[in-house]
Amino acid sequence: MARTYPGAKTLGLDLNPRALSLGNVNAQLAGVKVSFAESNLYAAVPGDMKPYGVDLIMSNPPYIASSTDGEDLPIYADGGAGFGLDLSIRIVEDGMALLSSSGVIVVYTGVAIPTSNPGHDAFLEKLKQVEGAEIAEYTILHPDMWSEEIGKGAYADACRIQVVGAVLRRNDKSIGETKTAARKIWAV
Repeated sequence: MARTYPGAKTLGLDLNPRALSLGNVNAQLAGVKVSFAESNLYAAVPGDMKPYGVDLIMSNPPYIASSTDGEDLPIYADGGAGFGLDLSIRIVEDGMALLSSSGVIVVYTGVAIPTSNPGHDAFLEKLKQVEGAEIAEYTILHPDMWSEEIGKGAYADACRIQVVGAVLRRNDKSIGETKTAARKIWAV
């Protein structure tokens, strides 16, 4: 993205210092300028960026479900409870507060499908409830990944794990509110 939009301010955020280091190597190899910061979600987004809004949030968050047996997963793998969807949902919910009026959030994540209701996609249902958001696109990229995890631990009640790509943007009401807030910043 930094190569496609060289004039944009590009920021890479992660909790994992190793991921940030590798991201920096990738940016150098690609010949692009990216600022990297250790951050819990959006905590390190510079304050001067927030009033203008962020045009694009891209995320491939950890989406392995927290273990039910109490064994901790590495921070780079733990997507939280709810079949590992908690972090993905937080990225969208918190990200909506940062989006510009024309901004979008792109999330690539895994979704465990329950055995008791094989047609139920909990991530899609939760995205539909995110305040101020509308789903621009939702695609199942792979219907059955990590079959070796099914029936074990946090996935004991899952029949499959699908990988999805979701694109969200502000809904009409939210766009209006964002534009009004921006006008107040520039009011003289």
